[in-house]
Amino acid sequence: MIIEITSSGGFAGIPGAGIDKQINVDIQAAAMKERICAAFEPAVLKKMSAKRTKYRGADLVTYRITIVGENTDKLVFEVREDDIPPEMLDLIDEM
Repeated sequence: MIIEITSSGGFAGIPGAGIDKQINVDIQAAAMKERICAAFEPAVLKKMSAKRTKYRGADLVTYRITIVGENTDKLVFEVREDDIPPEMLDLIDEM
């Protein structure tokens, strides 16, 4: 499974401040693989992307998370930073 993560927005939309990552989950160490799979479970991402808190600040970061599995279609989720738990944001930074 491949997870692609990009971000847009943020403080004043500063160019280059976003992220653009591609993680091959299958080659990660067992503990990291387990953490990633739990955090990026499609049902979890779907719930987060549907949440959409009411605050619409211009400086919010939006993450586009794409999951590409071996036997599945691409799944794409757009999630605002304020709808992502802090431990998941830390995991994104760690990856």
